[in-house]
Amino acid sequence: MNARVRTRLITAVVAVGMALPIWASAADSLHKTIHIGSNATVAGKALTTGDYDLLVDGNQAKFTSKKGKVVAEVPCTWKNLPAKAEHDMVMIDSGAVTEVQFQGKTQAIDF
Repeated sequence: MNARVRTRLITAVVAVGMALPIWASAADSLHKTIHIGSNATVAGKALTTGDYDLLVDGNQAKFTSKKGKVVAEVPCTWKNLPAKAEHDMVMIDSGAVTEVQFQGKTQAIDF
């Protein structure tokens, strides 16, 4: 293998190696606007009916009102779905947000 080919190969391996941490962290990070259809709680924090910006970073979820106020910052866990979610969906059980599914994703978050 000549030096030119070896240099290109090493450059390609280094570039892919540097990009892997970015890809890995992007899988655990998500920013979406979600709609809460009725008053609910998430980990004991009250959410009134309306739209929220949801930022999930690792195992932390932050709900921010459209006025920019952080309403709740709570722990969450990622889970795999059997198929891609057809649309964004907030699951509420007995007045508590229990899960959020994301359109086109095979992962959801649980509270």
